[in-house]
Parts: sequence; structure tokens; C-alpha cells
Amino acid sequence: MAEPILLLGASGSGKSYACRNLDPATSLLVSVDGKRPPFSLKDWPRMDSDNPTGSFYCPRRESPYGTLKKAVKTAIENGKKTIVIDDSQYLMANEFFTRASEKGFEKFTEIGQKFWLPDDITFYFLHHTEPDAIGQIKVKTIGKMLDEKGCVEGRFTVCLLATKEDGCHIIKAQLEDNPIIKAPPEMFSSEPMEADLAIVDAEAREYWGI
Repeated sequence: MAEPILLLGASGSGKSYACRNLDPATSLLVSVDGKRPPFSLKDWPRMDSDNPTGSFYCPRRESPYGTLKKAVKTAIENGKKTIVIDDSQYLMANEFFTRASEKGFEKFTEIGQKFWLPDDITFYFLHHTEPDAIGQIKVKTIGKMLDEKGCVEGRFTVCLLATKEDGCHIIKAQLEDNPIIKAPPEMFSSEPMEADLAIVDAEAREYWGI
């Protein structure tokens, strides 16, 4: 059974930086928009057809879901245990723009369906936020239809928030007056916690027994 975790945060909140201590040997870092992370990729060789064991991958924009699913399958076959989808909101946005000439609402429904990528592995979706009608944090999507019909955060048991306070990057598993930030009780040893997905991953795996 897949164990997905959604990590929300504004640009510059430390979502990508939190990946710095993950083990490249057992992790695949996917940069949906082709952006380099804010740490050295010296130990993160690029995954491509010549190097299927690589740890850093950028899907093709003209077919983001198809190429991503193939890369994830390849990563699993080569022993990867943790998949990080950085800037996952661009999966929806890129597909939307490549299909902009299509009429009707079918493409919105399909985009919502494809967002979920099940597999027997731990997935981290690093995703931007935006304010809702009353100014609270919500998941950034490509429109009201997906907001109303899809409820992206409802597909995750764990939904964390990356933020910066007093000059330090942190991750929160609880946020007062905003229930979309959530995690099972006692999953994490501290609240808030250091912005380090290696720590988050270790504690989540221990809690789930995987």
C-alpha cells in the first residue's frame, strides 16, 4: 500500500531544501518544472535512458504523467524506496496548458484523476499553497472544479506545512484553525520539526511499521 505525504508551502518556505539529507541511493527526486533544488546535486545523478539507477529526474512537459509513471516504475525496479515529487502542482498545470485547445470539462476531470499516483512506496508531494476565499491556506490547483470535486488534501492522511519562522525553516504537522494540516497523533516526535525530509521519512516509516 502506498504511503503518500503532502508537504505544502509557499515558494521559499523550504520544501525543496528539506530534501537535502535524503539518501540518493534509495530516493528519486522528481523536479516537475526542471528546477534545480537549493542544494548540491553532486550525489544525485540524473536518471535517463542511459542511467536508469539515477536519483534526479525531470519529466517531459508534453507528457508529464506518462513519463513520470515510467520513471517511478524504473526507480522502484532499481531499489528506490522514497519518491519526492517537487512542485507537484505543475503536473496539473503543465497538462492543462498542453491541452488548452480542448473544449469541455473532461480534461479537468482527467487531470484530477491522474493526480493520484498509487504504488507500493512512500511518496512525498511538495506542493504550493494559495489563499482561499477567507484567506486560509489551501492546496494550489488549476481551478474551482478540482477544488470542489477533487479535494486534493483529502487524499492524504498526512498533510504537512513548510514555513519559515525566526529565520529557520521548519515543518508543522498541526496548524491552529486550519484542519488541512494534519498527521496521526504521535507520528512525529516534535512539533514543529526541523525541515528535513530524512527525519520526517524515518519517523513516518517507524510509525507505519514499513
